[in-house]
Amino acid sequence: METIINLGIWESKNYHFDWENKVLLEETSSPNYWSYILLPVTLYIINKISDILAKAGIFNNQLVRVGTVTILGVLSYFLAALIIRFYHGTLKLKKSELDGEQGKKFVRSLKRRRGYFKCLLNLFRVLTVIATLLFVFGNETIAVLFLAVSFLVIFMFKFDYQLNRWLKIIKIVEKGEKNV
Repeated sequence: METIINLGIWESKNYHFDWENKVLLEETSSPNYWSYILLPVTLYIINKISDILAKAGIFNNQLVRVGTVTILGVLSYFLAALIIRFYHGTLKLKKSELDGEQGKKFVRSLKRRRGYFKCLLNLFRVLTVIATLLFVFGNETIAVLFLAVSFLVIFMFKFDYQLNRWLKIIKIVEKGEKNV
């Protein structure tokens, strides 16, 4: 799972990067997205459980709220890993053939996309902090859902896009494009 990095869609093709082999890949057919059904089901269950716990008065204790945030973080981490593992398991990939001009455009697109993704990821990090504060110090049980969604988005970005490796990927793709 860790070696395949999703680079997103460009010119109607979904690109990935094999980190182990340092190869740019493209999808040959759409993967199976059935594992994403786990997301709404999990959120529904979390919502129902948090409603029951709130009615029972268990969330009146701030220590329980802090523990709940920790549990949600761990649950979101493993759920995101499971979803991305299933997604990567259904990928059918082939080596991508980009010519010189296409390669340059693709690299520019990757640089732009990296900036957009970083902004989006930072937005969800801020939302996570806000949702945590609302839940721990406030009396907002709906913040549990926002917290779970924020955690899931952050971890799915971590597993699927691995933005920390994109600068190296861009350099590798640029080198490969110059060799063509």
